Amino acid sequence: MARQTILMLIALAALLATPSVLWGFPRPAPVSIRPELTFRPDAMRLYTHPDGRHYWYFIYDVVNTTGEDRVWAPSMVLFTDRGEVMADGRGVSREVRDAVIDYVGDPLLESKVSIIGKLRQGAGHARRGLAIWPAKKTNVNELRLFVQGISPESTTVPHPITGDPVTLRKTLYRHYLIVGDATSRGDEAVPLHPDYVGEDHWVYR
Repeated sequence: MARQTILMLIALAALLATPSVLWGFPRPAPVSIRPELTFRPDAMRLYTHPDGRHYWYFIYDVVNTTGEDRVWAPSMVLFTDRGEVMADGRGVSREVRDAVIDYVGDPLLESKVSIIGKLRQGAGHARRGLAIWPAKKTNVNELRLFVQGISPESTTVPHPITGDPVTLRKTLYRHYLIVGDATSRGDEAVPLHPDYVGEDHWVYR
């Protein structure tokens, strides 16, 4: 847990630092020298369960175009500007997971539990996944999503206190901005922050 906290602090420091500070922080190369999976994100949305509880959910497609079979075991962590740090699926019951899948109505949709495993090559073996997080606090304005497992690229930096080497992995970063009350939006897609619209953004985390 302590290691996870340190890595999260490093990632947030990189995101919140000024450009002059970022100059000395390792950043992923625009084009990786190692084959990466093709990740196609859909929108972030809010689901309201019949019992009144709320959940953020995110759908994506992943395709293996690396030239060899890979294992797909993604890590998706969602930060909110209310201090929440949530791993995909944690605190989400099977009943809620099944309810979201039924609500979406896509027969190809797979939960985190079922999608983990070998990802075969080619578009014909593409997988469609679902990530879910409890929305215990809905008075939020910003969401930050970190998706790890797409790229094999990594780097090593010294621990900020001990100086010991710490491995950081190339991670997709998506930053969302919510204007107004999140629950009043219904299932409307949460838009990306204006500063992060367009090309994918990557960090080491």
